[in-house]
Amino acid sequence: MTTTAPTERMIPHPHQREARAAILSARAAGRSAFLLGDLTGLGKTLSAWLAIAAMPEREVLVICPKGAIPQWRRTMALSGVGAEKQVTLMNFERTKSLLAPPPASTKRSTRAKNNELARHGTPRRVWPLVVIDEAHRIRNPHSQQGLVCRQMAASAAFTIYMSATAGQAPHELSYLAAPLADAAGLPGGDLDGFRALMKRLKIGRAKGRWKNWSWEPNEADRKVMADLLYRGARAIGLRRRPEEIAGWPEVQRELAPVALDAAARKLYEATWREFRRELGLAGGSTRKPAGWAADLRFRQKASLLRVAGTAAFCDDLLEAGHQVAISVAFLETGAMLVERLAGLGWRVGTISGEYSGEANEATRLAFQTGALDAVVFTVTESISLHRGEMPGGERERALVVHDLRHSAIQLQQIEGRCHRDGQHATIFYAFAEETVEEKVAATALARMAAMEGMAGDETGMIEAIAREIERAALSRETP
Repeated sequence: MTTTAPTERMIPHPHQREARAAILSARAAGRSAFLLGDLTGLGKTLSAWLAIAAMPEREVLVICPKGAIPQWRRTMALSGVGAEKQVTLMNFERTKSLLAPPPASTKRSTRAKNNELARHGTPRRVWPLVVIDEAHRIRNPHSQQGLVCRQMAASAAFTIYMSATAGQAPHELSYLAAPLADAAGLPGGDLDGFRALMKRLKIGRAKGRWKNWSWEPNEADRKVMADLLYRGARAIGLRRRPEEIAGWPEVQRELAPVALDAAARKLYEATWREFRRELGLAGGSTRKPAGWAADLRFRQKASLLRVAGTAAFCDDLLEAGHQVAISVAFLETGAMLVERLAGLGWRVGTISGEYSGEANEATRLAFQTGALDAVVFTVTESISLHRGEMPGGERERALVVHDLRHSAIQLQQIEGRCHRDGQHATIFYAFAEETVEEKVAATALARMAAMEGMAGDETGMIEAIAREIERAALSRETP
């Protein structure tokens, strides 16, 4: 696509102009890539586009989540720069179309053909400038999307990686092998080179394939990685937190634990079919799950059992004049929350994969302009729900994370839906005590602390929250 003349203008913040300068300086110094790691809400899209617009090359490839494409189009149109660029916008799911298949193939299944294409295909064309937005999506070096994106980046003259959550552990940063090796003064930009770099730095233990890598968080490794990523003299990127920007509020996190009563506890321990029957839901297997499946079932149970409590909590926030965004992991939970809140007289919408991109954007706009009081969403990235983005959306925001995720990357992405562009939103983490959710909360917060520490961030608050959960659990176990 070709960017069009704007009808209004985006005015960059000083920190966005600083990011532009840092990216251009890295390229002028001969670097092949830059990691823009500003936390969600600081406007990485405009920062990156300002830098791209200042580069001489005309052709640009932007790979991003499908939900981020409208924001990229809007940013390019309203930035007032780069109108001469020829930009190809591509979502991650379509990246295989960028490669030409091997000359001959004996593969029959679609999956096998796609795997072969990702591993042995060749780029149909080369773009000199490549942007990979939400780059953490390619942290698995053996995924199809990861293999394709790495090829496109390797062929480019310059690549901008964008992610506030680049990886939860050092081994998830292999997609940054080339710039990290350059920063460390070592050769090698492939997976083997990355392993050699980690071995040289004495970080983690690699046993064969990437998935067998093990790493225990520690301050020494965190400092080494923080210096390579953002803090050192040869760091490959830039990362700022909202509270580091003058006048921008710090993320405020609060726990909202719920104790299950005797009846709810009995349902929590019941079989999946019995549980669903008692809640008036259809279906449900009678087989006893094990391992990951058992964890998922208990998470679903706890999520559904807490619907009434979360609805009442959100009702209080709404009565106090807030608009409320509610993050859920399960569609049934989301539907029940919408029904409860609508029954209390509130205007509620849903953003999820059940609906088209156009329908989800219409719901988002209704929330942002004040036409909705609350929105329930399952997505974890690429939507903006912060206050003050549009006329009518000036009410204070609150974000309720009804379903915690195991992934620290997903949790931090969820936090950034409301806490962005200088706007404050208190984030409430909800979970049921003495359930698998309590373990998920402790694990996820520990991973988030490790991830933020690896980036050189202050982790005192989130570590204190994790300790609070652990102390509460320990106090119940102690007679």
